[in-house]
Amino acid sequence: MDNPDRPEVCRQVRIRAELLAQLIDQAPARIRKRLDRDPALAHAWTWSAESTGIAIQAGDETVRLDFDTETKTVSHIEQLGCSCLLSPKCFHLLACASCLTIQTDAAEAETATADADEPDADVADETPLIEVTDAMRDAADRSISAIGGMLDSGARRCGVVLQSSLLRAAHQCRAAGLIQLSAALLSVVEGVVRLRAQSGNADAPQLQSDLARAIVIAQRICRRPSVEIETIGHVRRPFEPIGLSRLVSLLAEPIVTRSGYAGVCVSLLADDDRIYQVSDVRPGEPDLALQAYRGGLELGGTTVSAFELCRSGVDVQNMTASPDRRLGRGSKTRWALRKQTGDLLQDSPLWRSRFGQPIAEQVDRAFAVQESSGMIAAAESDLVVFHCQVLGRQGDAVMVRADDTERPLMLRIALDTDQVPFRENLSLIARSPGLELVVTGRVRRHQAGSIDALAIRAAGSGDGSNEGPRLALPESWQNVCQLGLDRLERHFFSDTDPDDETCERLVGDRPGDPTESRVNGVPGLARQQLALVLGGRGSVASPTSGGHRRMIRTMKQQLLPTAAKLADAVATAAVATKGAGTDSVRTDASPGLCELLAATDRYQTIFRGEYHRQAWQDWLS
Repeated sequence: MDNPDRPEVCRQVRIRAELLAQLIDQAPARIRKRLDRDPALAHAWTWSAESTGIAIQAGDETVRLDFDTETKTVSHIEQLGCSCLLSPKCFHLLACASCLTIQTDAAEAETATADADEPDADVADETPLIEVTDAMRDAADRSISAIGGMLDSGARRCGVVLQSSLLRAAHQCRAAGLIQLSAALLSVVEGVVRLRAQSGNADAPQLQSDLARAIVIAQRICRRPSVEIETIGHVRRPFEPIGLSRLVSLLAEPIVTRSGYAGVCVSLLADDDRIYQVSDVRPGEPDLALQAYRGGLELGGTTVSAFELCRSGVDVQNMTASPDRRLGRGSKTRWALRKQTGDLLQDSPLWRSRFGQPIAEQVDRAFAVQESSGMIAAAESDLVVFHCQVLGRQGDAVMVRADDTERPLMLRIALDTDQVPFRENLSLIARSPGLELVVTGRVRRHQAGSIDALAIRAAGSGDGSNEGPRLALPESWQNVCQLGLDRLERHFFSDTDPDDETCERLVGDRPGDPTESRVNGVPGLARQQLALVLGGRGSVASPTSGGHRRMIRTMKQQLLPTAAKLADAVATAAVATKGAGTDSVRTDASPGLCELLAATDRYQTIFRGEYHRQAWQDWLS
């Protein structure tokens, strides 16, 4: 059966996790089984958005979902209703509620950033470690038990009963103050719902990563007397004073999430050589990104648009920032904008110190930053800026040659959706072989030679003295095009080649074209992980099977003894009895499936990181 993706209106309205768990628990068993057989049945019903709710025509019955108009969240069972006699324990109501996006505290923190002011006194004086309480340990232990139950059956057979246990665990974590763990569990449930509904947004590797992150956080809380505040998390980001006086804009980029949020994020380089962000992200359609770009941002007592901010230098006072480098914009902060002119790589000491090195050194610096293990990560460590010359089109990307490199680089589409102009802009740039640009982009760690292009500046254009293609941007753009937000026009370019076939010929047979270097780690171990997550313990090959023995032999021949040991341990744990495989309270010394999934995910992450680092070094050497 071809299951359509969830209705668009469902992406904008959220439901509290505890409310969805309550609906699942109170529904009769026959209704839960019916929903398990066809999780996406309600997608085909007629959904109509109204100012205070959603009306769904489910055959002869009508379902009504009311929400809070400010947050667009369904929080109480009184907000739900169905015209059938079994409401609120009916199939129609449960099927419709299951289509809604689950509300997370991370989303609440995102929208609350704009209102953040100076830190509270108790926040500023927080100690680095938080003592783990009995309530926290109970919640973490319940989380591991719920995840273990999911691994018994697999994501494909994780019905509403198992989803309810994950939702209940997430709610208990939230009540105990474990914000990070609660958010990870809700991400797992969202991933399971997409997978079972055969959604186009289903992402099995991301589901596996979310499971591993939840397990790691829960194990830390269960095993340690105290943990870092990043492990616990915050309902609202804590903002602390920082001694900044000057900011230089880097770029603005659109934000569009699968959970129904959209907006814009402006990255700024500060005089402490760190990159900070100002964002305006709200629940809404992807079109909201362009509206937020041209709309107003409240910066202290000043209102400016993201369009202006990303082209300005800023003198600041009384600044605050969160641990993930989001700048506070409260009433006590002071912002004074200055227009940026000239060549920033030459004229700005901040830009020169950060991005004045060759592209190879900038990539090395990006890989030197450890990938986050699911906690708060440093903002924008993968940004690079480099001068290059356009060579032409290669597939859906633009091939360029950067200074100080022999092999070409590929500028790729950072966000491929019709609502933002990345694809159209890169298509126009590809028609201008020989055009010189300064590109701001984000390194694709998993794909050597590829960079997501985010912003461009015309290099050496404007005086008419240069031969070859030129790019003349509107004066208000200040020689900067944010590729995901500004829309280039054909008349901006001169002396270009409008023939796509000519551009293809220029680079189509060029030796050394960038190719995909994506790897999923050790292949056998990756297949075993995916089988465990999707199909449960029953899908993992027995340690005595011929296929498993061949996989172990291959790993040892490839000098991967740790991978072989992990694969053997997973296979052994998978065939153990259900009672022995439970991770919540173990009396023996052998690790359970939850612990092994986290260990193999960490091993694969390190393996992939080293592989991709070496691939980039080989590409640029």
